[in-house]
This record gives sequence, structure tokens and C-alpha cells, in this order.
Amino acid sequence: MKQVLSDVVVADFTQMMQGGWASQKLGDMGADVIKIEPPHGELERGVRFNGEMYGEWSYGFLAKDRNKRSVALDLKSDEGYEAALDIVREADVVMENFRPDVMRRLGLDYETIREVDPSIIYVSGSAYGSSGPYADRPGQDLLYQAMTGLAANTGRAGDPPMGTGSVVVDAHSATLIALYTMYALYHRELTGEGQKIEANLLNSAIDFQCNELTYVLNAGEDLTPSERNLGHPMFWPPYGIYETESSHIAIGMSSLTAVGETFGSEELCAYDDDIEAIFEDRDRVHRLIESHTVEESADRLVDMLSEADVQAVEVAELSDLEDNPQVQHNDMILEIDHPEVGTFKTAGFPVEMSESEETVRYPPPSVGEHTEDVLEEMGYSADEIRAVTGADRSTDED
Repeated sequence: MKQVLSDVVVADFTQMMQGGWASQKLGDMGADVIKIEPPHGELERGVRFNGEMYGEWSYGFLAKDRNKRSVALDLKSDEGYEAALDIVREADVVMENFRPDVMRRLGLDYETIREVDPSIIYVSGSAYGSSGPYADRPGQDLLYQAMTGLAANTGRAGDPPMGTGSVVVDAHSATLIALYTMYALYHRELTGEGQKIEANLLNSAIDFQCNELTYVLNAGEDLTPSERNLGHPMFWPPYGIYETESSHIAIGMSSLTAVGETFGSEELCAYDDDIEAIFEDRDRVHRLIESHTVEESADRLVDMLSEADVQAVEVAELSDLEDNPQVQHNDMILEIDHPEVGTFKTAGFPVEMSESEETVRYPPPSVGEHTEDVLEEMGYSADEIRAVTGADRSTDED
């Protein structure tokens, strides 16, 4: 199968998840992603997860930087800057996610690059946008969760605001960046025009909550989390998480009457699936359901409820996913051979295409691993390659 983006070259100046995962998605589709890093490597390489590294490698870097070739350049040197421009001249897409003024100071901003190549697609990710009152502020995922209502609406009534169990805003922003880059490539295919794409994490956090925001803005009231573990402030039982004899189960949007009949509960059946009444009594209804679930094992409950066409699963840990038969069937655990860390496991490709495929062409690269290959392809000599990476200056200083 032909990979969709096999003819696309990406000059990738990104780092961390917002940019790093976005460019990996393009690399998975076949793009030649040339990761341009400083000689010491990008920030993600040193980020510890759970306080740990995998050997000398960051788990986060392993997760988000396959299918890229790393070129280490000293962008503050004339030689390194010119090499970056040479890569950009060969590229279809330039991607960066620094603070708004960084690329301008480096001489690699959109206005400068557009003069080099008017058809370039220039993708810029930031915290709050390139202009406005917050433009110069630093930001991280938890801050956007906090400032857009997500943290306030996660958890139960009476609990303090709670962050999610994953960096959901960064992840959503990365997916949006990859999606809109594809839009821009298609636009250029139709018109020959390049353009600038600006994404930011604040906007992504708002987009992520389109359902909740639409309700609040039009209903004229904020959301109120429930006292019980219902999982979402706008939903009603049986939707929620319930204690069982052995662990917990989650029940999706289903008929409360079907749940009541499964447990032989006249009190639950009496609501007759009246949503307004159920929502009004949502904490009481949750307690009634849990009074039954706590007496049974999770396995038996899932079987009982599934037979009644009620959505139910046992609550799992991430470590359980390898043994999940549907996860195995979907090939969502990917094993990658790496020359330094050996074989490691990570998330697989989430979408299937009938006429194209995503493959692992490169494991996550060492800093500058492909500098010589990429620059040789562009006609650089060995001496010129040493100059652009700052190797000559390091030797002189030593």
C-alpha cells in the first residue's frame, strides 16, 4: 500500500506533546519528518514519567517521536541557520510550537519562510495564541483544564477541582494540528497556495468541551457535579461507576428500567425511565444501583447487564489493556525495536484506511542521528556538516 503522505516533507521544530505527537501522526502516514533539534536535544528527551526514565530515554519521547529523522543544528550559528533554511526549502510543511516570539528571533517565522517558499504550509502551535493579553504567558495542560471549567467539572460535588488522568488538552491539540495540516495540504493541492495555521491549547481545551459549553452558554447556568460517582455533571444514572464485590464497573447511557429489572428492584423500575425525575434524584438512584452491584462480582455484573442490553464494563488499569481481546484484535499495542532500549511497547495506530497504511519506518531517534544522512542528501560535505552542528566550535573550545 502507498502511504498517504509519502511525498510530503515536514521540517519539524516542535517539542513535547502538542507538537511532537502531531508531527508523529504525519510521520505515521508516510511523511518524511525531519526533526530539527538543538545539539543537546529537545526538552521531551529529559522528561521523567512517574519519576523514571527508560534507561536514558524518556517514556514520553518514545511515545511521540517514531517515524522521524533527527537533525541536530546550532540555529544560533550562521551555518546552522542556513542549514535549517535549506531543509525548509525542501519541505512542504514547517511545524513549530514555541512561544510566539521564538521563531521570529531565530529568523524562522512565517513571514521569513514565506519569502523563501510562498507555497509553504507553516503550522504554529502555542499556549494561548500569537496575540492577545495572554500571548506571552507560559502554559501547560493542567492550566487549560483549570481555566476552561474542565477541572471544576471533573470529580464529585464537594471535592476540589480535579485534573484528568491524561494530558487531554495537549493530545486534542496535537490531533487538531495534524487534521488541519491535512486540510492545508489538500487546499494547496487544489489551489497551489500555502498558508499559516495557528493552533493553541486554550482553544483546544474549549473545542474539547463543545457539548458542555453549548449547554452552559444557552441554559444560563453552570454545571453541578453530582455527589456520587456519575462520571459527568450533565448525565444521569445508570451512567456512572459503581463499586462491586471485587472491583468497580462502569455503566453507560442505558435504560434504568432494564437495570432495575436485572436487579429485581421495584424502586428503580418505578422511575419508568423518566429522565427529569432520574436527574433530580441522581444521587439517590446511584446509591440504589450500588446497593445491588456491591453484592456481586464485576464479571457476573457485566454478564448480567450485557444480557439485558445494558452497556457495562469492568473498570480496568492501563496494565490490563494488553490482555483485552478487543485491544489485541485492534492491534492497539505496538512493539517497536529500538537500537538502545530494545523492544518497547506503545500505542498503535488508531484508525484503519482500506487503501493506505501506517507503518513504523524509524524508531524514535537519538539526538542528531540522521544529521549526516539528511544533509548529505542535500549536498553538504563532511566539513559543512560539522560546522552546522557546532562540532567544530566544541572542538576548538575543548
